Amino acid sequence: MERRNVIKSLGIGLLGLGQLPSWANNWNSDSFEHLEFENSNMFSKIVDCLIPETNTPGAKSVGAHQYVEKVIKDCYSEQIQSEVNQTLESLSKDAMAKHQKSFEKLDNLQAVDILKNNTSNKKTVEFLKNLTIRSYTSSEFYLTNHKNYQMAPAYFHGCVEI
Repeated sequence: MERRNVIKSLGIGLLGLGQLPSWANNWNSDSFEHLEFENSNMFSKIVDCLIPETNTPGAKSVGAHQYVEKVIKDCYSEQIQSEVNQTLESLSKDAMAKHQKSFEKLDNLQAVDILKNNTSNKKTVEFLKNLTIRSYTSSEFYLTNHKNYQMAPAYFHGCVEI
């Protein structure tokens, strides 16, 4: 009886792991449409500063801020989440002190200056920077337009002489 339970649990676990890559790779901003976070304006500003929009869509247009926030909430410990929240509060206070505006309302140059000069939370800012780059480079836009990603790259030609 114990063997059946082990095999059943193992099978369910393998099926669950099989679905993870389909969600983690090739995501787009529609995947997170129904989610709403408390700090999403701050995350969208940080992401927009790190990878701004030029003649190609930036990280904010791709929806990287939603990905970053979802990954922080679901995949990282409470300690890291509190460090990120402290960093966001610190950025808001610095923006208010320097420019008398909230961080979200600053232009990108002012926001980048605050991000660079925030020495007390440099480790967390680097962490957010790395997450932003990872989310942008795993987005559907980047993979299809820059890496020529194809869902199933192998082609089958059945009626070919060998």
